[in-house]
Amino acid sequence: MKLLIIHNKYGKHSGEEAVVNTQVNLLKSKGHQVITYFRSSKELENITNGKIRAFFTAFHNSKVIDDIKTLICKEKPDIVHIHNLYPIISPAILPEIKKAGIPIAMTIHNYRLLCPNGLFFTNGNVCEKCTGFGKELNCISNNCESSIFKSTGYALRNLWARTNKHYINNVDAYLCLTNFQKEKLITNGFEKNKCFVIPNIYNKGIRDIEYNINNRHYVAFAGRISPEKGIPLLLEAAKRLPQINFQVAGEMREGYEKELKIPRNVILKGMLNTNEMKTFYSKARLYLHTSICYEGFPMVFPEAMAFKLPIIAPKMAGYPEIAENDVNGLLFEPQNSLDLTKVISNIWHDEIKLKRLGTNGFKKMKEKYNTDSYYSLLESAYNFIQN
Repeated sequence: MKLLIIHNKYGKHSGEEAVVNTQVNLLKSKGHQVITYFRSSKELENITNGKIRAFFTAFHNSKVIDDIKTLICKEKPDIVHIHNLYPIISPAILPEIKKAGIPIAMTIHNYRLLCPNGLFFTNGNVCEKCTGFGKELNCISNNCESSIFKSTGYALRNLWARTNKHYINNVDAYLCLTNFQKEKLITNGFEKNKCFVIPNIYNKGIRDIEYNINNRHYVAFAGRISPEKGIPLLLEAAKRLPQINFQVAGEMREGYEKELKIPRNVILKGMLNTNEMKTFYSKARLYLHTSICYEGFPMVFPEAMAFKLPIIAPKMAGYPEIAENDVNGLLFEPQNSLDLTKVISNIWHDEIKLKRLGTNGFKKMKEKYNTDSYYSLLESAYNFIQN
């Protein structure tokens, strides 16, 4: 089978980029011919009026449309697989691909088809006001991106795509990462039979390691240090648990450090490379996810599970599907630091429970998020749109 993979890379490396690269390599290893059309938001960084150009290309980019038409005419792919389209590629390519008679699959990495910022998050809280035709303008009135120019651009490009039915009329299969995400699409008018659940894949040299509580010294968090990740919640829990150490791996959002008061028992490790992350996970006792927005499928979950870390996560969005309560993780009430503190405190010295949850997580990661399971689900979706 010949596949055309289309993706607009972000300005900085993310879990989504890793998933796209893994998918491309997997498809090649299965004998498929893979052609890629990748653009990067970095292309706009050094261009005069790059932000203004990004505003317009998000609606329609004639150069990209010509590129895709030429590529399709030359390569004649059997399927086009879409990932991110903003801000350079734009959803305007979808009807052009459809005209060529090629089926389209799209991986839904976030909630951007329903929410302009893709996270259902604004001003420190979950927000679903933009679901429904014309309601995207709430992104402007709430200034969801803390920049009226950016909020306006995000709102209008979503409204334009929805008005022109770029997704609903042209995408043949929506590949969701969780059941929660799938139900959000169906509730908002996407055809049920076109929605599939294909969790992300984890294949980073998995090996069974020993979980010894005496060698596990802190609560781990990995991710961008920014408001939507619930960092104040983490810091509040750490403040209430001075006897427990917390370590945070990730890049600080520019200027955000001025808003934070870091307790003595919290260490900010900054960005870590692959080997440093392995050490980071291997010395942690449990993994904490404090996000206060709807993420798709955080890759830190299977990464932590690979090191037999029980996962503590908020009882919201798709997180309970990955970190099942009292199976391979524990759930706390969203944005409730008292409940979070209680959950951490209750398990911290319970070696039997820590080992049980960690072992279950390792098993789940190996059985559910492996290469074979992922490929089988992907193949089913591809077969569906070809028939």
